[in-house]
Amino acid sequence: MIKDLKLLFDQWNNKQLKLEEFDDFIEITTPFVDMHHDFIQLFFTKEKDEKYKLTDDGHIINELSMLGVDVNNAKKRKQFFNTTLKVFGVNFNKDTDELFVTFDTLEDYPKRQHNLLQCITRVSDMLLTAKNTVASIFSEEITTFFEENNVFFSPDLGFIGKTGNQQTFDFVIPHSKIKNEKLIKAINTPSADNYTYPLFSFIDVQEIRPNSDFFVIANDNNIPISDKFSSSLKNYNVEVLAWSNRNEWVDQLKII
Repeated sequence: MIKDLKLLFDQWNNKQLKLEEFDDFIEITTPFVDMHHDFIQLFFTKEKDEKYKLTDDGHIINELSMLGVDVNNAKKRKQFFNTTLKVFGVNFNKDTDELFVTFDTLEDYPKRQHNLLQCITRVSDMLLTAKNTVASIFSEEITTFFEENNVFFSPDLGFIGKTGNQQTFDFVIPHSKIKNEKLIKAINTPSADNYTYPLFSFIDVQEIRPNSDFFVIANDNNIPISDKFSSSLKNYNVEVLAWSNRNEWVDQLKII
């Protein structure tokens, strides 16, 4: 079954990923979407120092800026932004607003692109802090909630998946004598098109972490959880937990 799932996902990913070559760069259109639900595009170049570079060409930071989100303005946003860059090993050019990665060999391309996409997706979540009454970042809300309810966890842990890429999970709850390890993704916008990013991470580590349970905590305070989002994840044994019902499911995550 796992081989069939992986084959189906690989076929879907290969079909959705589009590359177009120009004179001095390659445009890569990915199956993942930004805050406007447009497909994220990356640009691949070979630099003068013979290193390879993959960049978003400043798109995400520029879009956030146009929507009133300055990553260097509020202290909490700046801290979140810098931490996210470190977690995924992504660089930021303040002059061009580019989020980018560099690497020495083409063999590193898949892993570096995956890390860049994970970073872009998380940085895009800062759009939710642009309201007049600024809400705390969703992952921080979950952290506070877990601490208040004695849920033991480790944040931002990564595991090397079947593809050889590192899959980073927002929260990992250790196993106990009676409960499996739990790998958790926090998703701010549980829309119909936004299930692919977390789903790939879970599929990629299913063989590597066979004794783990998989969860998505979905923020339904701003938009309702899409039926497609929920059903797509549940079809792969990923349980979707609505943030609005957190007091009902919190005991499920405790190790004892």
